[in-house]
Amino acid sequence: MIDLSYDFIVTLQNEVLRRFGVNQLIPGHCKPLSEAILEVTGKLISETTLKRFFGFAIAQHSFSRFTLNVLAQYCQYKDWDDFQAHYYRRTASTDTSEHPASQEKWIEIRAKANAVSHYTLLTLKNRSGIPFLSTVPRQYCLSHTERFLESDCVASVFIAPSGWGKSLALVHTAEHFWLGKDALYKKDICWFIHAHAAGNLLLKGFSLASWLDNQLHLNQGETFRDYFEQYFGEKGGRLILIIDGFDEIALGADKLKLLYTKLEDFVYANGLHRWLKVILSIRSSTWGEVFQQAQQYPAFRRYWYLGQEMDEECNINIPQLTEQDVKTVLYNCKFEPATVRTFSDGFLQKLKHPYYLQLFCQLNDSPEQTFIDENLSLFEITSRFIQNRVFNSSSNSFKIQIIYKLLDLLDMGRNGQYADKSVLLNKNAELFPAYKELIADNILVEENLSQEIMFHVKVRFAHNFLLEYFTAMHFILENNMQISEEMLQKVVNYFPQSPFRIAVFKWLLRYAITQQNVVAIQQIFVLPLMVVEKANLLEYLVLHYQHEDNKHTMLKNIFPPEYFRKHPISSFISDDFVHFKKRKVLNSLMGLAEASDDKLKIKSNLFVMALIQLDAEQCEIELNNIKKICSAEPTMSEQWITPYEAFLFIYEYLKFGIRNKEIEDKVYSYARKWSFAAGKPFTVPDEIVYRAMCYIFLILGDDAQMLHFTQRLFQHYPSILFSKTDPFRLMMLCWKAQAHLNTGNLDAAKRISSHVEKILKQYYSADFFNAKLVDILHKIIYAEICFQEKDYSKAIRISEMAMDSAQRLDFKLFSLKNFATLHKIYQQLEMEKQKRDALQKVEIIREGTTFKQAVVYLVGIA
Repeated sequence: MIDLSYDFIVTLQNEVLRRFGVNQLIPGHCKPLSEAILEVTGKLISETTLKRFFGFAIAQHSFSRFTLNVLAQYCQYKDWDDFQAHYYRRTASTDTSEHPASQEKWIEIRAKANAVSHYTLLTLKNRSGIPFLSTVPRQYCLSHTERFLESDCVASVFIAPSGWGKSLALVHTAEHFWLGKDALYKKDICWFIHAHAAGNLLLKGFSLASWLDNQLHLNQGETFRDYFEQYFGEKGGRLILIIDGFDEIALGADKLKLLYTKLEDFVYANGLHRWLKVILSIRSSTWGEVFQQAQQYPAFRRYWYLGQEMDEECNINIPQLTEQDVKTVLYNCKFEPATVRTFSDGFLQKLKHPYYLQLFCQLNDSPEQTFIDENLSLFEITSRFIQNRVFNSSSNSFKIQIIYKLLDLLDMGRNGQYADKSVLLNKNAELFPAYKELIADNILVEENLSQEIMFHVKVRFAHNFLLEYFTAMHFILENNMQISEEMLQKVVNYFPQSPFRIAVFKWLLRYAITQQNVVAIQQIFVLPLMVVEKANLLEYLVLHYQHEDNKHTMLKNIFPPEYFRKHPISSFISDDFVHFKKRKVLNSLMGLAEASDDKLKIKSNLFVMALIQLDAEQCEIELNNIKKICSAEPTMSEQWITPYEAFLFIYEYLKFGIRNKEIEDKVYSYARKWSFAAGKPFTVPDEIVYRAMCYIFLILGDDAQMLHFTQRLFQHYPSILFSKTDPFRLMMLCWKAQAHLNTGNLDAAKRISSHVEKILKQYYSADFFNAKLVDILHKIIYAEICFQEKDYSKAIRISEMAMDSAQRLDFKLFSLKNFATLHKIYQQLEMEKQKRDALQKVEIIREGTTFKQAVVYLVGIA
């Protein structure tokens, strides 16, 4: 542990760096530096000692005189005393020449404090998982500190779980207010130390007051209180004491309680002094075990400032990173803004946890590493997190025992998310240390629901994806680390269709991939899963192999010739794949497709994607591909209208304003030409045509025909009604709701809209991008319903949400459709500025597409 009396540690570090010839040291430099020191001095300082000296690891003990002497000799001084004497004389000379004698003591004290504080800053910066220059100050922490400084409280704390970024938040805070180049309060003296340093002193018998007296070298009988009281009255300078790292696990419970007791005595003894402020960083688990007990005293709240965001149940008073914080860090880590804009809300939400953001940046920290798809990244982040916090722990067996007991109590999530702490631990004392680590490391979370008459603490996994991971691992362990058909079927039967079941199967699929178990992968894809589940699994598989050099060969090995004839790709992909992030996946699947239906389904999705993005040139490319597929398949000519003809009508109408009369007649003759057979499912070409016809009625503005068409569709294909999560069914329901709305049947539209909203909330998750197309269309329709019911505030909120989603996903066609509703709302509410801004966005879309007629037909602006 560093001796706080060493005032020139940072100066010695800088001298060593200058002598070594580098401006900034990295861990990789420590070995050659050790060799350079040996060559100059003939004495060996180990690589490990140098890492501690330069702050790449916590120094648990004082630097030996031998270490300091050798480093001083490397810098061409006689020894450490000679080094200190040289710089003390130079500093003293400068200070006395620039400052009056009355300030010499203050300058000397500040120099001591700065030396210690800068060493602490350097240590914490070097230990940052993300390069410190890429991190950002958290505005909430700065505001929290500002409010604390303005209050009458003596002490404040940053309380959060491990990995929350508390230490870096303190570094940014200390630099912002006291230790930075442009610090706000340069008159203050700031001592920034680690809890290990403070603990070592206090455990030797020092009190904080006696330590400060010792550091100040005051006149006999004078105390630090006398000195600061006088100086604060004359100059306004305060004493700021920052202590980082109150960690029960690292320090030990007994030591920490003693340290807290002495700290508490110090705070209460100096509670009336306006010149003293103490700031700590504390893990939530430590706060709950040690500090929170003090809240029973009435004085606690008078002396301690906990902030506006204090969550008493979870013991957290620092919110996670903001979305802008996350994006700034990603930009600083050289992520392209265009890439960051593609991140989903769900993924950005997870990156708000500083430790997950750190792991994600580390996944992409090498020049040759391209961006890892967020769907894959989430699983890699989770895997690394669990590896670091559970499996690499010395108490891993106890941790795993606790985790699987919790899984048992939760019945793998079927009994909810919470279990009683008393039942989980069952008075098993040998589990307590491992349990405390799981809480401290944010694997598990306690929520204190205790009341005056009963003690009641619930435990849950900190994040749902941890529950998903351990659930999948439970089934693998139960099956002797193997994936079998019987085990997979058990998982299917154990859980209902849900995003949770999809995630569990993704972990099983990932395990099969890492084990190179081709048979297991094939077995997963023939399970009786819903289309949306198979789509997500297939996407994950393709994305995984897209990051491999021989990706196509690997996929061919998994899906050999004829495989997709037995298990058509068209049964896996749906409207969920109409998303710009899916284009690479669809193109990879095209290389595996053998049946014409599969090729047609893939190319049709790519056409619809280009259509919604109003990319006329890409639409033309995909249209030509669809024409070739239709021409090569004789059965296509037997249809009353082919997918090529339906898409051709849309393309010509939006591009040139031409209504192909022959194709239009075919479209409107569906009622006569449809050949329905009771119970017969429609084919892939049928589904493509039906989807295309809805877009035709949309751009033609024919709501009556849209209503009639969707009614007939559900009437003659009743099986669709039973596939309630099928994106095709949900899309058709949305078109039907819109047709009802525009033909005056508000109640029917509202009823269908409520049903779709219920399905989206119950079955779809932001983690997997599911039903984005349906979700945006539903919001557009729902906003129009609210408008017709004269609930304008809700209508504008929903419509603007739809516009934001459509713009981020580049769904220009839906942006234009939504503008028609938004324009009416702005006009009704006389919001002229917003209306002008929206018109500018429409103009940008018009200028960015050669589908010039789209604005005319969808918005009504020539």
